[in-house]
Amino acid sequence: MHFLFAWRYFRGKYSFQAIQIIAWVSVFAIALGTAALILILSVSNGFTEIVKGLYADFYADVRITPAQGKFFTISDSTYHLVEKMEGVNAVSRVVENRALIVKNNLQAVVMVKGVDPTYGHINNIRSHLRRGKCEIGDFQNPQLIMGIGVEQHLGLFQSLLGDTLQLFAVNRSGQSINSINQLNTLNALEAGAFSVQQEFDDQYVFTNTTFAQYLFDLAPNQMSAIELSVLPNAEAHVMEQLRNKLGPQFIVKNKFEQNMDLYKIMQMEKWIIFSILALIMMVASFNLVGALTMLVLEKQNDIHVLHAMGARPWDIQKIFLLLSGIMAFMGAFIGGGLASLFCWLQHTFHFIKLGGESFVIDYYPVKPMAEDYIAIILLVIAIALLAGWLPARRAADRLFEKIN
Repeated sequence: MHFLFAWRYFRGKYSFQAIQIIAWVSVFAIALGTAALILILSVSNGFTEIVKGLYADFYADVRITPAQGKFFTISDSTYHLVEKMEGVNAVSRVVENRALIVKNNLQAVVMVKGVDPTYGHINNIRSHLRRGKCEIGDFQNPQLIMGIGVEQHLGLFQSLLGDTLQLFAVNRSGQSINSINQLNTLNALEAGAFSVQQEFDDQYVFTNTTFAQYLFDLAPNQMSAIELSVLPNAEAHVMEQLRNKLGPQFIVKNKFEQNMDLYKIMQMEKWIIFSILALIMMVASFNLVGALTMLVLEKQNDIHVLHAMGARPWDIQKIFLLLSGIMAFMGAFIGGGLASLFCWLQHTFHFIKLGGESFVIDYYPVKPMAEDYIAIILLVIAIALLAGWLPARRAADRLFEKIN
């Protein structure tokens, strides 16, 4: 019954045309705010998914590192135990450390990452190869796959592949290969170049494990980490097995845990944007307060008639609260529908492009998410209650004063 009265007031005609205009202006203000929220959050979700995808391609499903120190020693039996665990798809030894790479008079400090031939099943760097081959060579003939940023620092991006490069690393054993400057100096050939994103492109160089161990003075069973690819839905089980068998001296992390700060920052950015736009919607809802106040004044006679028919002050207040909800949800429905249609068109036809050509895609990505719609619905409910409470209370107070 209360809803029927509220719906009638929303659709009814008024003695002053301005009241109806203000009411619809309030509805479209909510619609505009809702559409802006959905669109901006969807674009934020789209960029977040792209960044997560790039990190997912570069990082292993599971990574084992020592709890203390940079390198650790592991026996062949323990390594084979990890290989044979249920749910494990592929395993690779990883040797990772800083080195200086030099070509003629140009040089760059890079992160050399030595990996096993099985690494192609763990890291999806092959799909981001821009030129050359995804080959790491062997101890006798080491080859390098480097980021395009490293290539640019060394002036190799316009040259043919196969250039000989010098790598310098601090001698950890005290017995230097190069006794003059106490640095290990080795040569390797460039095999290819990849491009994932600038953070990786400017510092990473891949090679084979044995070459990296020799460069950094490590024994054959010494490494920086063990990286694994796991079968779908087996990650939690594999991580639990690893923690139980390896003990507290090793740290086991999944992709999320390896980049926890990044994911937290991206989520924080999203909800900061939501908070700012929600505040703008709250300000826009002042139009709704004004429209409802004028509606209360317009319907004074109806309020008295309802009282004569037995309506109590709370009944009157409930009618105008529902009227506020109808106006707010009408705006949210219009804005949500338009924003959802726009997201579908952008996702399908990519008609709004990004400026420049340096990003992995050339259009604004969009990804509407159910949690965003739920948050917006809760926001609209809060706006409807806040905007409708004072006018509804005023209508009830007027009736209460009339009774007394």
